[in-house]
Amino acid sequence: MAAETVATAAGAAVLMYYIIIRRLAAAKGVDLSKSRSVRWRIARRPVQAPATWLETITTLSETLRFTYSETLGKWPIGDLAFGINYLLRRQGNLQVASTYAGSNSVQLKGPLIIAEMYDLLRLLTLCMYFSKKPFPVFLELAGFSQEDVLIQKPKAGVVWMQLLKPAFTIIHDKNSKQFLLLIRGTHSIKDTLTAATGAVVPFHHSVLHDGWMSNLVLGYAHCGMVAAARWIAKMSSPCLLKVLGEYPDHKIKIVGHSLGGGTAALLTYILREQKELSSSTCVTFAPGMCY
Repeated sequence: MAAETVATAAGAAVLMYYIIIRRLAAAKGVDLSKSRSVRWRIARRPVQAPATWLETITTLSETLRFTYSETLGKWPIGDLAFGINYLLRRQGNLQVASTYAGSNSVQLKGPLIIAEMYDLLRLLTLCMYFSKKPFPVFLELAGFSQEDVLIQKPKAGVVWMQLLKPAFTIIHDKNSKQFLLLIRGTHSIKDTLTAATGAVVPFHHSVLHDGWMSNLVLGYAHCGMVAAARWIAKMSSPCLLKVLGEYPDHKIKIVGHSLGGGTAALLTYILREQKELSSSTCVTFAPGMCY
């Protein structure tokens, strides 16, 4: 807790430094508010989680620059506060039924639909437990034991070395014959910084059909989530390949909420590039805009 408090204070100090520098530059007629150079620097760097202190500091600096350029660099703080307040009020008054249950909606019925809804509710509950509860409490509430845990990352360590590395775990769910890869949503300041690293970066991937390459998809995605997805793929792929060899009748399901949901979607594309993992499926709840 003390480390996170110090880190929060340091991040706030750096942000205030950028605000002061920008305002002084504006007073002298120097335009430093353009974000194009910031986007270019982030796009040119390898989109991956930092492995050293130098890479961590560089990533943090670029994230703060990007965040400033997209907020206070474009809008006065009063306008931002007014806009956020307006959106929050509008969101609170949104009537879900009137928006999504129009006259052309079809009510889904039947035991299979009910069973699927219960399964989605269970996965959502697992996401909430994993994101909000300590890991031993999560296992107890979810009905798993330590023996069911294949991977738990990252464990306790230096907070800032975990930037762009959201917590995830792989659980052997024997009842459903699945390996559940759960990715935690925004939970700490390092997760917030991962979400704030929102520059657009290339995200090209191949789509396999029946274990063979079908086509190459060229696209762009959220920088922080791409880096997080690639890190999780690197950490989890050897384990997933091993356990699938031991349990060929099992399936892989990737589940995430919020930041973890966006990362889970990108991770699924990455894992599907491998023939052995091409049948992986993904379920996300309120995923961040990532693609």
